[in-house]
Amino acid sequence: MPHRRCWVEIDGRALRHNLKVIRGLIPRTTKVLAVVKANAYGHGLVPTAREFQALGVDWLGVANVAEGMSLRHGGVTRPILLLSATLPAEMADAVQHRLTLTLSSVEEARALAAVARVTGRPADAHFKIDTGMGRLGVWHREAEAELRAVMAIKGVAITGLCTHFAAADEDAKLTRAQWRAITPFFEAHPKLLCHAANSPAVTHGYGFHAGMVRAGLALYGVPPHPRCGRLGLRPALAWKSRIGLLRDVGSGRTISYGATYRVPSRQRHAIVAMGYGDGYFRAHSGGGHLLIGGALCPIRGRVTMDQIVVDVTRVPRARVGAEVVALGTQGGKSITATELAKQAGTIPWEILTNIGARVPRIYHYFQSEKGS
Repeated sequence: MPHRRCWVEIDGRALRHNLKVIRGLIPRTTKVLAVVKANAYGHGLVPTAREFQALGVDWLGVANVAEGMSLRHGGVTRPILLLSATLPAEMADAVQHRLTLTLSSVEEARALAAVARVTGRPADAHFKIDTGMGRLGVWHREAEAELRAVMAIKGVAITGLCTHFAAADEDAKLTRAQWRAITPFFEAHPKLLCHAANSPAVTHGYGFHAGMVRAGLALYGVPPHPRCGRLGLRPALAWKSRIGLLRDVGSGRTISYGATYRVPSRQRHAIVAMGYGDGYFRAHSGGGHLLIGGALCPIRGRVTMDQIVVDVTRVPRARVGAEVVALGTQGGKSITATELAKQAGTIPWEILTNIGARVPRIYHYFQSEKGS
């Protein structure tokens, strides 16, 4: 096996801790859906889902049928909810693999019922009501009649009702208005599994728990908003690389594409074996840092596809092959997904999900993985 040049490590202890934190914020009777879409936010779809299953989560949430099928083929038996709309051509696979669809219209329900008749298998679905997100679901002022029509269609079992908060991390007024809009539907259907709260809503402390919460970013230990600091979430993912080469560079030399950085005085540079081809944002060029020898070392010039030039002048013990941390902790210092997102002008969700497929995931302390 080749020596690892760029890799991710996932700590199962952090996942367990974060799930415990989430459970401590909700009633004991409220179920937890672990969102594992987009390769489990960069943590690895199947291994992470299997671990959440071993930890006792009630449901798993994915974006599409392909992700749901991967989980079934990987040994996941927990209920799986498709969080996005399902294409008609995908419905047969969804039914065959016991995936629960999210429906937003009578037309979708009819198409699903036709598939159920052909396959001879019952189709399970949750009905979505739009209270302000403006993406999926029937607008709440028009949803009552639509819901009745959907529930009357034979071959489709509506077992849940849901909505999605648009700005639980930053707009309490809108979030409370959305909750007031969905509450009558939840109260009118007490036997259905009702859910609305995502990680920002759960960790903000609104108390809008209903029958289930959908936890995503918080389960991975990244605060979905600044107020989460008091909760003690633990990042589960560390992103690492190695020094591939060391160079002494003289004054006046230019560095990387575009020659955007000119060396002011003699420096020692480390060439790190990672780049935007691995998912590290080019936006970190000239302003980001990597941890080497426990020190925050500045990136010099532009991030390239496979390599980053880093100034290690103040790290005299830097050596070829030494470990580099792009996201995580080394020597008492840390780089967080929130910090990387702020530097790149984006959000932590994108930092994690952007980590590329060519970056191997290494799992530590996983109950569900042998040899971990």
